[in-house]
Amino acid sequence: MPKVLSLIQKNVGDFALDVSGLHVVVPATLGYRAATATLALLAGAASVTAITRPSNRYHSAQEAADITLSLAALAGVRGRVTISERIDHQTCSNTNILFNSEPIPPITRSIIERLPRRSVIAMMSEPWMLLKGEIDIRACQEHRIPISAVNESHPAIGGADYQAALCLKLFQEAGIAIDKTSVALICGNPLARNLQRGMRAAGAQVEVFPNPDMVFTHSWDVVVLAQRPTNRPSLGIHDLGRIAKVAPDAVILQYWGDIDRKAARYFDLKVWPPRTPGKSQMGIPLEALEPEPMVRLIAGALKAAELVLAGGPPGPGGVAQLFNSSDWTL
Repeated sequence: MPKVLSLIQKNVGDFALDVSGLHVVVPATLGYRAATATLALLAGAASVTAITRPSNRYHSAQEAADITLSLAALAGVRGRVTISERIDHQTCSNTNILFNSEPIPPITRSIIERLPRRSVIAMMSEPWMLLKGEIDIRACQEHRIPISAVNESHPAIGGADYQAALCLKLFQEAGIAIDKTSVALICGNPLARNLQRGMRAAGAQVEVFPNPDMVFTHSWDVVVLAQRPTNRPSLGIHDLGRIAKVAPDAVILQYWGDIDRKAARYFDLKVWPPRTPGKSQMGIPLEALEPEPMVRLIAGALKAAELVLAGGPPGPGGVAQLFNSSDWTL
């Protein structure tokens, strides 16, 4: 906990964060994202509402609240944090920065239409990574609520490094030695460059395929899936049937994008992780790399929201990006 607090304090300074007087809604969840509330408060937020959700077999609401409040208490800002299981009408009307991060989505029309004129929805990822159903885009356009996003490639964020490191961590957890491994990377998005670079630097032979239908027959050791999730599995029964023909002995590693594991078992294909991490979730969370990448990403998301809320258009190559629905397709 002290290490996380130290990283929070450092990033507040490094990003020159200043959300003085603003009211912020953040996730209260397990893992290092619990740092979001404390980071916002140390950046000057007037108050923070941390949203959790009812406990289930995967997630303890009380534990998430305890972690969030303990970190705030350690930083001396506990008194400005409120824990809630939902975003009520009063919270909506007072919110200036609303984080789009689990367990907050979906951010629906009923929430958006109650936000004040000076407000922004803050993504903790790049614009193209927004998933269908997370935010009511049409409602944002109608009510002129901007959506800020993060340029993960910016050196202050370090996405080029942590995306590659996370992929290598996935190999490690699956018990696969990457050196001299033959890898088919199924990735039709901007992640491809960083993932390919990281795997090649570790000694793998990597070919990139924008979609599963393009994978050709070869003695592949590993198939890495890194596609943005949609309503259908990124590897469904048709795709897995093809992989069973062109790479029957390969292990399929789920970096991002859903896999029909029932179909994989039917074709006797090996998938890691063996159990689904949850619909649209990454096969390995960013928290697996310890707190620093996650805290930097949170700080970057808050800075992006701060800049967009200030009214200036994000400059090219800067930390902040502005979501534009015309650039977003499913």
